[in-house]
Amino acid sequence: MPPTQTMIDFSSFDLNFLPETTDAVYLVGGSVRDLLAGRRPADFDLAVDGDIRRLAGRIAARTGGTVVDLGKKGFEVLRVASPEAMIDLAPLDGPGIEADLARRDFTVNALAWDVRSRRLVDCTGGLTDMQRKTIRMVCSAALENDPARLVRAYRLAAALGFSIESETRAAIARHRRLIGSVAAERVWAELEKLLACDRSAPHIRDMADSGLLLSIFPELSPTVGCGQNRYHAFDVFEHSLQAYAHLERLIVAFGSRYPEMADLAENQNLDRHAPILKYAGLLHDVGKPATRRVDAKGQVHFYGHAGKSADIAAGVSGRLHLSRKQRQAADAIIRHHIRPLFLYLASENGNLGRRGLIRFFNRCGEMTLPIVVHTMADIMAKRPVIDGRDEGFIRFCGELLDAYRDFCSNRAALPPLIDGHDLMDIFDLPPSPLLGRILKQVHERRLSGELATRDEALIWVRAYLDRRTVGG
Repeated sequence: MPPTQTMIDFSSFDLNFLPETTDAVYLVGGSVRDLLAGRRPADFDLAVDGDIRRLAGRIAARTGGTVVDLGKKGFEVLRVASPEAMIDLAPLDGPGIEADLARRDFTVNALAWDVRSRRLVDCTGGLTDMQRKTIRMVCSAALENDPARLVRAYRLAAALGFSIESETRAAIARHRRLIGSVAAERVWAELEKLLACDRSAPHIRDMADSGLLLSIFPELSPTVGCGQNRYHAFDVFEHSLQAYAHLERLIVAFGSRYPEMADLAENQNLDRHAPILKYAGLLHDVGKPATRRVDAKGQVHFYGHAGKSADIAAGVSGRLHLSRKQRQAADAIIRHHIRPLFLYLASENGNLGRRGLIRFFNRCGEMTLPIVVHTMADIMAKRPVIDGRDEGFIRFCGELLDAYRDFCSNRAALPPLIDGHDLMDIFDLPPSPLLGRILKQVHERRLSGELATRDEALIWVRAYLDRRTVGG
């Protein structure tokens, strides 16, 4: 496609960091895309046909920034880190701006704004694709040369609210196995941004349809066609996709659905947990095929699947190089996602006491809210329409979160009745993990209303230690 040049006025945006220069300087890539969409970019990319060190110095002087060298051998990249913005500068990738743009990934990213003439340079039809809300590859080789772009297509579509053009979708399907050649950190970086989008579920399903999802998560392959018990209408793979979609809707609408718990969600950063919650939603039943058993009556069971799923997911998390905190959060969600259901069954049978709730809250800690939200989505994903029994569980989850909100308030307001020094001084106990276990049980009983004073706590500890002595 021949290049077109269109006069574009970005005067509504503060671009004063760009000095006048005789060099050919172009604002390129996502920064142009965002400006055209009416959003100020988080950072800016400049392609320069000239002395990028001199230009970087002038930008740093105008913005009070610092020049940082990010380049690798044979390719110079400079960053100006300033209070105003992050500006990256690189030489043109080719003999001219048209050649540079032809090497980019998608047409909406293959746009350049000529700083001197204030004209938009469009060699690939990116402006039209912006208007059509379409993600289209510049060429198939762009995906082959950097297969991380296979995931980036879905990430951009989700972030922008665009759809992926049919030929690009077909190319992604053809090249899906190339994702295995990409550094795991880059794959996770794209995935994490995709999972953070509020409306990513349709794009995750598109990834499944193209085969890319299973290329990234081959551990999910056995879940395709893995039939479940009579309570489930879908196989394990489809159930996982359904759970993902329900989970995303719950997170987005949590404050409006449960306005009385909006403060709890904000204080505990439910939105911040969204990427890992959705990641766990995809993998929460990955252990079901390995634990599937059929009893003598023909009933299907998955005993121990939560622990098995957590173990398999831990391997996935390690392979993708999730951070330690992310791995721990995903493990907690997957490993404990059945527990709220057990509490519900105990409640239905009249066997759930206050201390049982406190024990659950203490065990799950700051992951309590994400775990309960995840389990709600899990139950919603069993069938196309939620039945009465499952509606009862969803109501119970609301009550469970009410109790958790009260637990958090009480825990913060109540100082401990006794501490480790009391245990060592009064009961002559040596420092050991036993002290922590005792204090935890005392606090559980205080929060449940069984203990109210220091003397009651000391009496309980004496009885507990006597029972331990009698029991050997």
